[in-house]
Amino acid sequence: MTAGKDPPPKPVLKWRLLFFTGFLITVLWYMLLRRVKKPYGPGGKYTPEFMARHVRVAIERLGGLWIKAAQILAMRRDLFSKVFCDELGKLHDHAHGFPGEVACKIIEEELGCPLEEVFEQFDLIPIAAASIGQVHVGRLRENGVKVAVKVQRPTIAISFARDLQILRTYLSLLKLLQVRPWARWDDMYWSLKQTLSDELDYRLEVASMRRMRRTLRKDKVYIPKAFTRYSKKRVIVMEFIDGVLMSEYIHAIHDRPAQAHAWCKENNVKPKKIGRRLYLNVLKQGSEDNLIHGDLHPGNIMLLKNSRFALIDLGSVGSMDVGFLEKYNLCLKAMLRRDFSKYVDVLMTMAPGLPNVDIDTMKQEMMRELEAWESLTDVKGVPYEQRSVTGLNSRFNEIMGRYRFPPFWELLRLTRTTAAVDASLRFLLPEINFFKLTQRHYESRRGRMLKYMASKSSRNEAVSAINDLMQLPAKLGENIVFQAELVRKRAISFQGQISKAAEVGKVLVSMLMNIGLIAMVLMIARYLNKQTAVGQDVIAYLPVRDLFASMPRLSGGMWVVVIILSFYLLQNMAKLVRILGFRGVGTNPYLGGGT
Repeated sequence: MTAGKDPPPKPVLKWRLLFFTGFLITVLWYMLLRRVKKPYGPGGKYTPEFMARHVRVAIERLGGLWIKAAQILAMRRDLFSKVFCDELGKLHDHAHGFPGEVACKIIEEELGCPLEEVFEQFDLIPIAAASIGQVHVGRLRENGVKVAVKVQRPTIAISFARDLQILRTYLSLLKLLQVRPWARWDDMYWSLKQTLSDELDYRLEVASMRRMRRTLRKDKVYIPKAFTRYSKKRVIVMEFIDGVLMSEYIHAIHDRPAQAHAWCKENNVKPKKIGRRLYLNVLKQGSEDNLIHGDLHPGNIMLLKNSRFALIDLGSVGSMDVGFLEKYNLCLKAMLRRDFSKYVDVLMTMAPGLPNVDIDTMKQEMMRELEAWESLTDVKGVPYEQRSVTGLNSRFNEIMGRYRFPPFWELLRLTRTTAAVDASLRFLLPEINFFKLTQRHYESRRGRMLKYMASKSSRNEAVSAINDLMQLPAKLGENIVFQAELVRKRAISFQGQISKAAEVGKVLVSMLMNIGLIAMVLMIARYLNKQTAVGQDVIAYLPVRDLFASMPRLSGGMWVVVIILSFYLLQNMAKLVRILGFRGVGTNPYLGGGT
């Protein structure tokens, strides 16, 4: 079963900075035209769909890094509209291939020998091409096994480094202009840079293939075998899998449904069974195995006979922080119990920081979304978008965007995976009930844990745990020493901050003390001047005569009370200065602290 594929767009090979700058100017111009005449500008042309499609086509032409960056932006539904994110989610990394002779030269450079010594057959025309590399079909000479050979493009590392510099320039401009500062543009840049660094080293992908192959074997999910002897930094040699891509199956369902159903019947492929197994496996990857295929779009899922499937292109496999994984499981379990309040509480602990907003109001909004979503999951005929987890995540991101929450990058990686899988599940299992399937996952997980507890590995871990327990007193003592040193260093740092604050406070108190003394002297002089006419002739020639004239007219008894209260306040301020214990700058000379 085959399906027609759209040809890749014409790539931009030269003047990429100029093209990208022109692209940004065009987008800004379209946004301006939208405001000239509503709705959607002159002729109603500049709809959100038109704008999103224009951006997607331009990014496809740029290819490579820009597709990776756009896929990350598609996760930021807190920043962009659903239409825009959905359109960017359609991006597939396909490109024009490079000459097969160049691929042969790269293979020979990496293997250090002529191509004929390794392959008895090698097709120069690639069967697939992307921005990072392309895939050829060959046959190994030593055992005659049919293989897929993935070869990295020449100069791709230089191209990515140049494009990264362009991207960083524009992200720096966004920071300078204070465009959504809570979006953490630097985090996005470093995440993208790390992703590209990993994908440019094929040895990391080979390691991921081996780990995933071991982990998923029990789940009957097939991962192609990599021939490590022939796999290098720019070349991977792996077994060729004979199957049908999920993307081809989806095209066939649309264009030739009768042929697609006949193929399923002939190969014992049951779409609903595959859909359930696919969702359960993705859930297990994220909540249990902590080894996640981060790019499970339909082009990376291969349908096999007897309702099995394989995962390919493992360049984006990664793991999460263990603490984050525990919180993620707590969220899922709270959701299954319909404890939506706890779900939101745990979700907020996963955030890198909390904005200065009304958290309770935001929590109530998120709980209402959860309740509305839960009520639709078991209703027949509800569109897939309304019952899917991706739809719920989109609404959550919209709420968090309004409240300016910083992005949860690890959670965004998971939501990207679920969004990619949704493109397959909507055709395999359109009436999916996420609650029931998630409950089934945790029931199966309990069974796996019980089985593991009876295994030899579990007994070995128990012995190791007892040994660690016996060493606990010694380790506790070491920990106390290390923690005490850490606390001491933090205390020194904190003391330094307190010292600065106390210095400022001392200066302010000393200034108030001086002002108070001057004010008290003036009040006493005013009292004596009014009551006994002392110094009237002298005061008449002093600058304070206007000040005396502006003082309130009080009786003699009230002046005595004011002077006593002022003296009491000055005495307490003097005690405060002595408690601070500072000498030097700002010390009041009237307290005997001066030099």
